Amino acid sequence: MKNNNKKFILIPVLSSLVILLSACSIIVSNHDDSKPEIKTTISNQGFNKLAVSVAISDISVKYGDKYKVEYAGPKNLKPTANRKNGALTIKQSAPGIHHINGDPTITITVPKQLLKDVTLSTNDGDIEIENIATTNSISVDTNDGDIDITNLKAPHGKIDTNDGDINISKLISKNGFKVNTDDGDIKVSDSTFTGYKLDTSDGDIKVKDSSSSSTFIENKNSSNVLTASTQDGDIKIK
Repeated sequence: MKNNNKKFILIPVLSSLVILLSACSIIVSNHDDSKPEIKTTISNQGFNKLAVSVAISDISVKYGDKYKVEYAGPKNLKPTANRKNGALTIKQSAPGIHHINGDPTITITVPKQLLKDVTLSTNDGDIEIENIATTNSISVDTNDGDIDITNLKAPHGKIDTNDGDINISKLISKNGFKVNTDDGDIKVSDSTFTGYKLDTSDGDIKVKDSSSSSTFIENKNSSNVLTASTQDGDIKIK
């Protein structure tokens, strides 16, 4: 009787595990010819708000001559793009197991006009922002990847990765930024912050000519404070 009870208990546990795995994205990095690579434009509509939420893709947002959203990667992982009331939403779901060769990439080109809200999120991929300006907040998040930002103008925002480095150059802000990585280095240069609240659990902190082993605080009550933390990595401010 005891053995039978164990069997009946094991069946729903295994069923739950199968359901859980089917809802997750599992990546196998070898090419599968049944899922061909494509390069295509998925949108060329103008927008003033941008929200990107994808499962397995690098995201690049950069200045260019005209609005364009391009995708390169497996055909079955092609994201969707929808525009409503001036807001462009890009989504990609990828449950199950996926054979990929290289990293799928979504490249978003924006003319030199101010965007309002910008939200970029990928579960597995790097995020790059270059020569972009926003009137409101910006949120950048990746679960597994690096974040590189060059020449960004935004009043405030949040930048986060669980596993990756964060590199920021020429960030102009007014009301501060929150930057975090659980495992990686944070480097910030040529930016307009007037105060700092920096913390690392296992690493070094260097702010221009000052150094600290774990915590650095300067002008924390100013209006434009960089709050940055890493569990395992260094923080360098130039």
